[in-house]
Amino acid sequence: MLAKTEAADHVTDTFDRLGGTAPVLALVESAVGIEEAPAIARARGAFRLAFGSGDYRRDTGTSADDLAMAYPRSRLVVASRIGHLPGPIDGPTVGNSHTALREQSAVAVSLGLTGKLCLDTGQLPVINEAISPAPSDVIWAREFLADFDARGRVIRDGSDLPRLGRAEKIAHLADAFAICPA
Repeated sequence: MLAKTEAADHVTDTFDRLGGTAPVLALVESAVGIEEAPAIARARGAFRLAFGSGDYRRDTGTSADDLAMAYPRSRLVVASRIGHLPGPIDGPTVGNSHTALREQSAVAVSLGLTGKLCLDTGQLPVINEAISPAPSDVIWAREFLADFDARGRVIRDGSDLPRLGRAEKIAHLADAFAICPA
C-alpha cells in the first residue's frame, strides 16, 4: 500500500523500485490525490485505489458526514472504472460500534466501493457481511442469468444491459463469498 498517493508517477516509481512485479495499492488521502485519481488509476503498476478518509478530512476540513464524503468516494469509483481497476476500498471506520461500521459499509457499497479498510480484525465479519450480496439478490441474479442464457443472451431493450451487469456482479460476489441461498 502506497500512502499519500497524489500523482501517477508516485505509483509508477514505486512499482519500478519494487522490481516491476509488485502491484501497488494507492492510498489516496488528499484533495490533490482525489483530483488526480483518474491518472493514478491508469498508472503502470496500479492495482487498486483506497480512500484515506481521515487524512482527506484533515486536508480539506470536511466532516465525516456521508454527504461530505460522497464526492471523494464517487471520484475514486469513477477513476477505478477509467483505469480498469476493481472498485476502490473505502477508508476505515473509527471506533468500536458495529452498528456505525455496518451503516458506513452500506453507504460505501451503495456508492460503488467494493471493500473497506479495517482497524482491527473484529471488524472483518461486519464488513464482509455488509459488502456481501443478500441471498435474495443472489437468487434474483442467478434467475436473471439463467433466463438470459435460455433466450440466447439476446438484449431485448435498454434495461437488459444494466440488469445484466448487476446480475453478473452479484453472481461474481456470491461465488467469491461462497453464498449459496437456499
